[in-house]
Amino acid sequence: MEEKLYSMLGLARRANKLYIGRDSVVAAVRGGRVKLILLTRDASPRHRQELSALGWQGETRELPCAMDDMAFHLGKKSCIFALEDLNFSNAILKLI
Repeated sequence: MEEKLYSMLGLARRANKLYIGRDSVVAAVRGGRVKLILLTRDASPRHRQELSALGWQGETRELPCAMDDMAFHLGKKSCIFALEDLNFSNAILKLI
């Protein structure tokens, strides 16, 4: 099941619909482009507080994997990700 999740996230990244890292996610949230925010299971509580401070009211989900797993599969080490495409978001929600 996780392999499908990694494949879908990789596809979203290649389609430029996935924001990786705190700075790019914050910029996308401020720009109103985000549909779904994903946090790894080892993400700091500070990230959730920061999203609340930004006024994020949308969906936030925890991924069933650690930051190192995401780094291996996506090529960038981060614990926070955002999707801007509704179709990718729905597909990933089904896989979580």
